[in-house]
Amino acid sequence: MKSFLTGLAAFLLIGALAHFVVLNALPGKIMTKVRDRMMEGGLTENVWRMSPRTSPETQTVVRPAPDLAYTICLIDLSSGPVELTAPAWPDYGSLSVFAATTDNVYAGSLDARASGTPIVRRVIVAMDGQAVPEKGSADVVRVKQPEALALVRRLAATQEAYDAAAALVPDSSCKPL
Repeated sequence: MKSFLTGLAAFLLIGALAHFVVLNALPGKIMTKVRDRMMEGGLTENVWRMSPRTSPETQTVVRPAPDLAYTICLIDLSSGPVELTAPAWPDYGSLSVFAATTDNVYAGSLDARASGTPIVRRVIVAMDGQAVPEKGSADVVRVKQPEALALVRRLAATQEAYDAAAALVPDSSCKPL
């Protein structure tokens, strides 16, 4: 009976350790790897950057949908909160913020057809405990670590729609407050 209990205790300990690694340590490592690859590719922090139109040659991290235009911003909160702005889109569009643990901590519509979608969506991303100045109608998102990632997706099934989505990048911001 003693060997059974010892084996059961070992099994439970290994299971708890595996559970901790999969749910807590692994997502942070994945996001760090993704951020590092993006920075090696020339992406800088706190700046929106339009990704190339999806094709087999441009699929580096995940299999993105070929009919969506993606704009990404690596967020660095070590010097304070960051403000994101993104104009609405006449078709499907969304703004998402991902924490360093890969958790989707914010999802807002950019679809101008949906009621309640603002002309320009404003989001302030801050770490827990960071002071956020009053910024009107901006949504405030709090994360635990100074690294985050923002992603804009817009339906752009044609080259013309992709070009129109790319033309919105200069009207967008991803900058420290």
